[in-house]
Amino acid sequence: MYDLNSKILKIIPLIFLVVIISKVVYTYNDVKKREYTFAKQEAKLLHDYVAANRAYHRKLFIDNTLQLDSNTLKVLPSFSSSIISKEFSEKNSLNITVKTVSDNARNSTNKANADELKAIKYFNENKNETEYFSNENSEYYQFANVLKVDESCLKCHGNINDAPKIIKEKYGDAYNYNIGEVRGIISINIPTKNLRKYFLEIFFYSIIYDVILLIFLFLGISYLINKSKKLNTVLETKVKEKTEELKNSLLLERLTHLPNRLRLIDDISNANSESLHLALINIDRFKDINDLYGYEVGDKILKQVALAAQNICEDKNSVYKLPSDEYALFTTANVPQKEFIKTVKKLIAKIQESEFEVSGNSIFITLSCGIASNQDSLLTKANVALQMAKNNSKSIVVYDNSLDTKERITQNIEGVLLLKNAIKEDRIVPYFQPIYNTVTKKIEKYESLARIVLEDGKVIPPIRFLGIAIKSKLYPEITKSIVRKSFEFFEEKDYEFSINISIHDIENRKTMQFILDKVEKFPNPKNITFEILESDRVEDYEKLNKFIKEIKAHGCKIAIDDFGSGYSNFSHILELNVNYLKIDSSLVKLITKDENSRAIVRTIINFASNLNLKTIAEFVEDKDSLDLLEKMGVDFIQGYYIGKPESGLNKNFGKVI
Repeated sequence: MYDLNSKILKIIPLIFLVVIISKVVYTYNDVKKREYTFAKQEAKLLHDYVAANRAYHRKLFIDNTLQLDSNTLKVLPSFSSSIISKEFSEKNSLNITVKTVSDNARNSTNKANADELKAIKYFNENKNETEYFSNENSEYYQFANVLKVDESCLKCHGNINDAPKIIKEKYGDAYNYNIGEVRGIISINIPTKNLRKYFLEIFFYSIIYDVILLIFLFLGISYLINKSKKLNTVLETKVKEKTEELKNSLLLERLTHLPNRLRLIDDISNANSESLHLALINIDRFKDINDLYGYEVGDKILKQVALAAQNICEDKNSVYKLPSDEYALFTTANVPQKEFIKTVKKLIAKIQESEFEVSGNSIFITLSCGIASNQDSLLTKANVALQMAKNNSKSIVVYDNSLDTKERITQNIEGVLLLKNAIKEDRIVPYFQPIYNTVTKKIEKYESLARIVLEDGKVIPPIRFLGIAIKSKLYPEITKSIVRKSFEFFEEKDYEFSINISIHDIENRKTMQFILDKVEKFPNPKNITFEILESDRVEDYEKLNKFIKEIKAHGCKIAIDDFGSGYSNFSHILELNVNYLKIDSSLVKLITKDENSRAIVRTIINFASNLNLKTIAEFVEDKDSLDLLEKMGVDFIQGYYIGKPESGLNKNFGKVI
């Protein structure tokens, strides 16, 4: 900064010198222009005065106000102009002369000089011009106005016989003039000496004023620049301090004070090791914790998870806090990938087993993790693995080339094409999975599940196309096909059946109108149950409540699917006025092995019973699970142990009709 100020101080005098020279040149040219303009305007003004004087006296004779005789003859312009010019020239400070001259003057005092002859010649050559102005002579500006013969001139200088007596006596040859002839000029000479002196004074005063102003301006700027040197030194010190503080704040996450995403990117870029391992860890359904308990509780959970991760991890692993509810574990230590994965599994297991006590609430969390090792674009690849883990409900996914984005894009394109063809050819059909009543010991209900049946008879499961359908906005077409075909199938059958609908369907006005129209025409709407996924993000509970009221007004029932998969269900279930709770498969699968799962399922069954709601346990795959659930008081059982989805109705175990 000091060097910059020094350079500016050296440049400023040069700039001001250029400005002063430019100003001098400009002012001089401007003064010369003003001098020229002033001379011309002054000459024209004097001419107007002289012309008016000539016209006035001439009119006195023409109107016979004055009689032309030897006494009044001197009033004529040819006599008076030289006298007036002499007195005017002697009495004005610029020594301006005003004369009436001719190239053929009878009076020697009115004889034109060389410059005036040029003006007369100019008027003879340019008949339409009346004025002439020239600065060719360095001693004065030359102005001339042409004097031409007109009607009034012919009274004295026309036919000699018509001329006044005094004119005849005085002149012998001043006759036979013709109208339009150039007889002379009014000549005005403005000397340049005194005029230039006047304007040069203006020029010098202007230059002095501008120079003084520029000097003061230069001194002021120089003073400010010199004054700023000390300030710059102080500021540079402060900037360095603040830069260091800002750098630290940019590289540390505000809540947990762990290194943040920028620091992680920095560390990955600067890593020299050939052994790089990165794990991205995400808290599942963390938004539900915020929604149910509030952001203050959510922040405390994030801090506790950060602290737990630091305590569990070894020194050779660095823990980072990424945006939202995401963490990273990164190491450049020369360890095998298996050992790093083992460390990550240990970390996840410890955190998932931990009971987080926050504001009187005991909260358990689950985690999803994506791992990438020794890859280009390590962070991107780890993120791809994390998304795969979340989308497929897996705890850990390790990146390999099979997860490559290009391949997934290709699969998505093929999936969209498959789905569009299935819609076009009407190949989306319902398969029916039986639901077993634990009290009557009979199959009394069925769930309609979407399948695509290809031309060769191959059946495509929903895992292949439902996600793509949502992304490609084709999901409403699947819902419409299943509703239409299920209603047709059960129209004359006395069985209850359920159809899955998502929040996307409920928020789609056309899809909802289609469903309501079908319900109104169905003969037994009391047999219809609509299952709503509890895991779907509900943005508008008012719209959901409106749909439930309309559907139930026709006699239909409502079930909440995957109940227990989220944190917000208990707080909203009372508002929704549903009939069934379908217990989430992740709880049912572990019910014979995991005490926590049994405790949660028991809580849901008791909760439903107290509200007079029926419960359905899905994904029951063995007899032990069936027996245990029956003892716990579940109302209905669904799963492969009862029966797989089929194109027909399985009324008894294993029997399809």
